[in-house]
This record gives sequence, C-alpha cells and structure tokens, in this order.
Amino acid sequence: MQLPALEKLPQVIIFEGDQIPEKAKALRSLAAEILYRYRLDETETPEMVQRLTEKNMHPDYVEFADENVMIGPEKDPPPQTVRHLLRRVLPYAPWKSRARVIVFFNAAGIKDAAETALLKTLEEPPRQHYFFLSVQSAEILKETIRSRAVTVRLKLPPPEFPSDPWQRFYVLTGAHDFIAEWPQAAEQIIAGLRNTADILSFSERDFVHWEKALYTGVRLALEKENLSAQIAGLHFAALPLWAALRDRVTGGIVPSFSPLVVHHLSPQQALAAASLVQSYLRKLELRVFGNRPLNPHTVFYSFFLRFFALWVAKDQ
Repeated sequence: MQLPALEKLPQVIIFEGDQIPEKAKALRSLAAEILYRYRLDETETPEMVQRLTEKNMHPDYVEFADENVMIGPEKDPPPQTVRHLLRRVLPYAPWKSRARVIVFFNAAGIKDAAETALLKTLEEPPRQHYFFLSVQSAEILKETIRSRAVTVRLKLPPPEFPSDPWQRFYVLTGAHDFIAEWPQAAEQIIAGLRNTADILSFSERDFVHWEKALYTGVRLALEKENLSAQIAGLHFAALPLWAALRDRVTGGIVPSFSPLVVHHLSPQQALAAASLVQSYLRKLELRVFGNRPLNPHTVFYSFFLRFFALWVAKDQ
C-alpha cells in the first residue's frame, strides 16, 4: 500500500478499489500493523496482533462487516451500530494499544442517520484513532464524508490462481468467504465432488454419488455447524454442477468454466437442468415466517429427483 509512515498516517481514510476478500485482508493487516506499532505490551509479537485482528478478537480493533451500517436504537444500542461505537467504545481508552482502528468494510452502506451521527467524530477523531472506509469508489459516498477523509486508491497484487482445476474454480467463483470460514468442510466437500466426477457412469448408478456429493456429504462435513452454515455448504457444493451445465449450454462459445464435464446431456437437457439448479439455489436462500429458511432436506430432494430424471434421460 502506498501510504505515509504510521506517524503521518491520516486518521480518516477512504480506501477505493474492488470490494474483494484480498482488500479486506489488506485492511486488517494495516490495522494490525498500527495496533502493533502502538502496543502497550512489549512482549506481543506481530504475529499475535495479526492473528487477533484477523479473527476480530483484538479489543482495540472494531470492524463493521455487514452490508448496511445502522445508527441503532436510542436505548441499549447493540454492537455493530454507530450509537454503540460512539457511546460504548470511543469514550473509553484503548486497552492493549495506544491506538484504536475502526474499519467499515462497506462504507457505502452507512445509512443517513448513522452517517450524521458519525460526522463530528470523523471531523475531529480522538487521538490515535484511525477510521478506514472501504468502498468501490469514493464518489459513492456523500461529500460530507469525503471532505473529512483522505482518499487512497488501494492497488492489490493480482490473485494467484491455483493449478488444481477445482481449487481454481472456487477462486474464480469468489467463494473465498466460505473457504475462509469453514476450511476443513470446504476441503471435504471439494474432495467429495472430485471423487464423484471421477466415478460418474452417467447412469442410474450415479444417484448415490450425486446425493452424497451434493447433500449427505455436505451435511456430514458441517454437522457441528448451524443451519445457516449447512445451507451455505449446499450452495457451495452445487456451484460446479451449475457451471458444468452452463458450459454444456454454451458449447464452446465461451471458455469452459467448471472442472466437471457433462457432455452426455444435450444442450436442451443441460439448459433444463441448469434452470432446476438455479431454482434450487434461490430456494436455499429464501426466508419465510420470521426470516426462517425453508427445510433444506425438502428443498434438496424436491430439486434432486427432478434433476436426476434429466440426468439419466435419453436425449430425444
């Protein structure tokens, strides 16, 4: 990052650039560098501070990672709201460092009331308090915020793509968040998909293989996690299949994307199957009755039985 020395670092910075995981990682690393530079305990190592910051466990690091940033209720504002920041965090001195870092990973999502409440703090930030506002373009933000900050265009090195086609596929699909949060489960799911791709017979015998790769194996890999994590895993597992069907439909008009190949399906069958997968993925995200998801077991088998009928059907 092309930034001044820490002693001259502006306290309010707008970081322009693509909103990608590498950017978030870079901002956390800069935050860790600041917190380490001003650490109170000389026995702390850079690795210790970096690890605490990456896990959002450093007491002097505050991150707003949600899509929207709200002001919060007047009474008892919860964490991740601006009122909680202003009333429960900033009035008190940092604990493990002489500095504090606050990161808004989607500054464009700061709502009007929250922005108004923040303006005075951004104009006159407390000593050695650093506010990072991450956004695609500073022009998205209102002038009232831009005028109180220094804008920096964050240039990140291009990502290194793995040579393994399955790993490369998931990098290209932007599935970094799932892999980062559940790395062991992601590894198991990818291994199951890879194994299924190797043993497909394009016949009725594939039923149990697809069932395990797309559903039962996923639930097993995430059996200790909550329902939201399991639904995210089902979505993760279905991506190569959806991409393979898309590759079959386009038929070489655009470069192939998926490590899976489904040439036994006609383009018409692949199009119908892709539509089923898309509907399945949408239903996994659907929320009803108090923001509750649909039963994933029901959603999966409602999709899978229709999909598999297409999988084994002879082209007419």
